[in-house]
Amino acid sequence: MNDQVTALFRDRLAEAGGLGELTASRDEALALVREWAGARRALVDEHPDLKGLEVAGPRPADPWDAEVGITGVLGAAAETGTLAIGPAPGRPRGTAVLPGVHLAVVPRSRLYAGYADLIAALGRLAPMPSGMQLVTGPSRSGDIESAMIQGMHGPRAVRVAVYPDA
Repeated sequence: MNDQVTALFRDRLAEAGGLGELTASRDEALALVREWAGARRALVDEHPDLKGLEVAGPRPADPWDAEVGITGVLGAAAETGTLAIGPAPGRPRGTAVLPGVHLAVVPRSRLYAGYADLIAALGRLAPMPSGMQLVTGPSRSGDIESAMIQGMHGPRAVRVAVYPDA
C-alpha cells in the first residue's frame, strides 16, 4: 500500500492544504473517517464505498447546517492531489462543498498516477455523470488585492483516506 503513487497523492494533497492518510484496509479507512467526523453534524453520501459507515454526529435536516460532508469518489490523481466526484441519486453535489470539512475515501484502484490518466478514466465512464467536481485541497479564493481566503466557496479542510481494494 505504501507505493509511490499513494505517497505522491498524499504529498501533493498536503501541498494543496489537504490531508491524506494511507490505510491498510477499507474498514480502517472508514474508521478513520468516523474519527475525523467525530460528533459533528454530517452529510454522508449514499456511495458504495461508504456502505456500512456510521458516524456519531446527527444528519442535519438542512444540508446548509452540516459541518462535515463525506463522499466516495469517481477517481483521484496523485500528480495533483485531485479528487473527482460525480453526482448521482443519493449523492448530491452539495455534500462536498457546503460543509466546512470534506472527508473522502479513495480505493487504490481509482487512484491514477497522472491528472491526464484520471481525465481519461472519467471519459470512459458509462453512464457519464451529469456533472463532475474536481477538488484539489481546501477551497481558496483570491480577492482583488490577491489576498487568499480559505473556505470562501467550499470546505476549509479536505481529508482523504486511501485504502487497498485489490
